[in-house]
Amino acid sequence: MLRERTLSSLVFAPLVFSIFYFGGWYFLAFLALVAFLAGVEYRKLLGAAGVALDPMFAAVCAAVVFSTYLRGSFSLVTALAGGVLIVLSLSLWRGNFPSAMFALSGMMYIGGLLGCLALLRTGEDGRAWALIVLVATWATDVGAYLGGMAFGRHKLAPSISPGKSWEGAVSGVCLSLVVGVVASRYFEIPLWFGAFSGLVLSVLAELGDLVESRLKRWAQVKDSGNVMPGHGGVLDRFDSLLFTGAGGLILRVLYGMIMAS
Repeated sequence: MLRERTLSSLVFAPLVFSIFYFGGWYFLAFLALVAFLAGVEYRKLLGAAGVALDPMFAAVCAAVVFSTYLRGSFSLVTALAGGVLIVLSLSLWRGNFPSAMFALSGMMYIGGLLGCLALLRTGEDGRAWALIVLVATWATDVGAYLGGMAFGRHKLAPSISPGKSWEGAVSGVCLSLVVGVVASRYFEIPLWFGAFSGLVLSVLAELGDLVESRLKRWAQVKDSGNVMPGHGGVLDRFDSLLFTGAGGLILRVLYGMIMAS
């Protein structure tokens, strides 16, 4: 498994980093594709649990994310509201109330949170903040995986994800803190805020991982897909970025308020 994860990372990591670095419509097109594939996997997970979502769900998620290309946050809110109305109407028209509720939460979970990541990258100092979010998320994942293998003794959430340990979680936080400190020097952010950002993003990354693990546990599915050998599906790989992208947007706004005061 470690060999497969490493080889897959060597292929995908440089590609994803380049897309985050260059930004523009390449980034939005990539994020819309991620939203579409994640929507497909989310629909399959729910299908395994006996909840049917309309086939339009994944396409609406992608459209919500790509809408940020037009007028930023205004377009995202408008598209998200429109997307929610569409998926709710399709579900309720078929008389399926559970489907409507899962479609609503899924639209917020995938379209809304990935839309926040899109806003982060297209906003002021977007490259710096998007790269901090990306690298801190990866650092948390790597630190938790390696730390858990080496030192893992106490289970973090055995009923949700038996493989995760407190030792691994702490290792992930420590590595993300290092990323925050280094980023503060490279992007001229105060040291304390860089460290704070690393801490917050690490906690959010692990929370995002646990949320998706809980969803898979409920659906009794091991992986959301098999796009990346050793990593699973798109939702498996981007579950943490769903949370850290939104967290990074909040951190950027908070940083702007602090600097303006």
